[in-house]
Amino acid sequence: MDTKQYVDGLFLNYEETDVLSDFKEELKSNLDDRITNLTAKGMDEKAAFGKATAELGDISALADEISLQKKQEVFEDMYMGVRKYLTPKRTIVYVLGGVMICMGLIVAAITWLTTELGVATLGSAMVFCVAGVMLLTFLGFTQETASKYPMPRKRTIFYTLSVGVFTFGLFCMPLTYLSVAGAGLSTAELAAHGAIFSAGNLSLMTAVSTMIPFIVPSVALFVFLVLTEKDRRKPWAVKHANEYMRQEAAFFADPAQATRFGLVSGAIWIAAIALFIILTIHIGILYSWLAFAGAIVMQLLIQAAFMKGKKQP
Repeated sequence: MDTKQYVDGLFLNYEETDVLSDFKEELKSNLDDRITNLTAKGMDEKAAFGKATAELGDISALADEISLQKKQEVFEDMYMGVRKYLTPKRTIVYVLGGVMICMGLIVAAITWLTTELGVATLGSAMVFCVAGVMLLTFLGFTQETASKYPMPRKRTIFYTLSVGVFTFGLFCMPLTYLSVAGAGLSTAELAAHGAIFSAGNLSLMTAVSTMIPFIVPSVALFVFLVLTEKDRRKPWAVKHANEYMRQEAAFFADPAQATRFGLVSGAIWIAAIALFIILTIHIGILYSWLAFAGAIVMQLLIQAAFMKGKKQP
């Protein structure tokens, strides 16, 4: 039997790649050399062929590894490559959005250094920052990614408006507060608002009142858009998510496994609460929240360890 035909038959069901082609050539060359060596010692050519091929052993594991590497390369090239989704034009616009936000911060810093006026500083930064945030929001929602299709432009405009109005409201609150506080109020004007008000809390109430008409509608619109959002995930992402959910369901379907996980999780959170109380008493609230952050990390690590230890069906 021809050695090339034999080697090709071994890899008949594998996708041809440069790595696999080189491996097949090397394998054929080794077989030819071994058969020549055996026949030179007086062995029949058919028997030499059988002995040489038997000495190869099981090469399916290596073939599977080569095939898997190729599949990963194809997957990354088709789905995960950044250049596939990020065109030069979009890249330029992304950079422009970032530059606008940086410009707002730079102009604000220059304004503060030259005038030391909070109102002027925030006002100069507001225009650039709001515009930059809106531009990046629009680009982000209309950007196709490895796992999601881009959002329709009409819907993206509503998302962009909600984010822009929300950001504008955030700027309006300190601007109004500084403006009212800087203007000052006479004793008679304070008395007209009642004895319970001072210049400081009156300025704060005015600032909050100015912010509400922007924040509340924008948040309501954003929540409405999120709740009515359609699934934009690509088929492979949906399949991956469903597989993960299946594994999760299989994990918690085992009563013994779920009980052990619940006991360990309960112990972690009881310890976190106790540590939070101790840190709050001895150090203060500034660092005591780290107990809960550590508990979250431990919870994720424990869950990963449990799932890794469980054999998937």
